Amino acid sequence: MKKNIKKTVRLSELEHEKLLKMLQENNLKFSDYARARLLKYKIKSKIDREQIYHLNKIGNNLNQIAKAVNSRNTKIQILEKLVDIERAIKDLTK
Repeated sequence: MKKNIKKTVRLSELEHEKLLKMLQENNLKFSDYARARLLKYKIKSKIDREQIYHLNKIGNNLNQIAKAVNSRNTKIQILEKLVDIERAIKDLTK
């Protein structure tokens, strides 16, 4: 559907800062957000599938560490798992 009608909104500096922060955190465009809120659409934020994949891998490593601790494996094996998690987090933040 062609969108050819333009509306203007006035905000205080504080409101503008809050709006920009919320848009950035949810990776949204202002026009999509405003249209959804005004017309009561559901808002879908864009999800970075690769980050979710890496977070899942980190979660799996944490589960393996918990299992190792509960089964009384050696400290060296637990430390190796922690190093794996640290590497995964560093890779994720690059």
